[in-house]
Amino acid sequence: MAKDTSASEQESFNGYTMGEGVKDGLPIGLGYLSVSFTFGILAVSKGLSWLQAGLISLTNITSAGQVAGLGIMTAAGGIIAMIISQIVINLRYSLMGIALSQKADKSMTPLLRMLLSFAITDEIFGVAVSKKHEFGARYFFGLTVLPVIGWVAGTVIGAILGQVFPDFLTNALAIGIYGMFVSIVLPKAKHDKVILGSSVLACILSTLMFYIPFLSEHITSGFAIIIAAVIAALAGVLTRKKLEGKTGTIVAIILGCVLIALLVVFAPGYKMPEAATVTDSASSALDNKVFVPLLIVMALTTYLVRMIPFTLFRKKLEKPAVKAFFDYIPYTVLSAMTFPAILYSTGSFITAAIGTGVAMLLGYFEKSLIVVAVGACLASLVSGVIMMYI
Repeated sequence: MAKDTSASEQESFNGYTMGEGVKDGLPIGLGYLSVSFTFGILAVSKGLSWLQAGLISLTNITSAGQVAGLGIMTAAGGIIAMIISQIVINLRYSLMGIALSQKADKSMTPLLRMLLSFAITDEIFGVAVSKKHEFGARYFFGLTVLPVIGWVAGTVIGAILGQVFPDFLTNALAIGIYGMFVSIVLPKAKHDKVILGSSVLACILSTLMFYIPFLSEHITSGFAIIIAAVIAALAGVLTRKKLEGKTGTIVAIILGCVLIALLVVFAPGYKMPEAATVTDSASSALDNKVFVPLLIVMALTTYLVRMIPFTLFRKKLEKPAVKAFFDYIPYTVLSAMTFPAILYSTGSFITAAIGTGVAMLLGYFEKSLIVVAVGACLASLVSGVIMMYI
């Protein structure tokens, strides 16, 4: 009976509008405006012009991939190095593309999939895949508009005016992205014990690969996210029948205690990398003879990693185990990306921890994306200002 009701609801649903997509994309755009701000500062400090920095953000829209690509550009690295780095760091977008393909409706034609896959990012993926019904091309396009504008605008503003704004303000805004992750994962995990356990396990695995020197030195951040997310999702698939009810709650509590214990042990001794500053030596732009070919290769590689899975995997998955894996993978990916990175997003462990606590509280009560994101930012900002005068 439940299945028939669900099918009836899907049939009566007329699809999400472009306006709804734009509305859902607003908090992502605001978050991107602040996060990409720091990339603009970093790019100029490495010798790029504001225009070059803006072009990188416009053609890639990926934080970790852009930072890695920037390093290769400024070190006069080769095309092969650029291709390998972008595939490794951005491989998680392939998993996201497959998961999103299962949520796209018939209006998402192969051509539209090829075009819109350009804007598959962690946050856009998280919002789109969490929708109750299938989404169409209009909604997905609307969802991408403000994030793309925010990402590029933030980069350019950071490159031009990065030194004008106070650090405590820009740092506080950076936690907003992670706040959105929390607002996507926590409400779902609250009602689904398998997703709860899988998500916490992803956090544990990500935390281990972040803090343990041997693992952090040999596994890139992009691969760490993939490994943690896939293992956690597979664990959820294998144990999903056993984690229903009280058993799932107990397992989640035990895993939560393990995560807290790991943070207590490792976090105090971890030294955050110092933020980059603009120097006088970075007064001239990178030679376009080096910049342009590497930019094209970087953008094309990142695009293909997103486009191929989203375009090719159009058939709906039918096997229960496979379907369950792609039901869980969105939440394990976002969880692995959140912890422990959120605790260092503001440049201060204390302000980030306070912002994280507020985000978790608001997420538990199932507040909207923008409420959770803004709440986390305000909590971090206020605590940061208080710390300045203590």
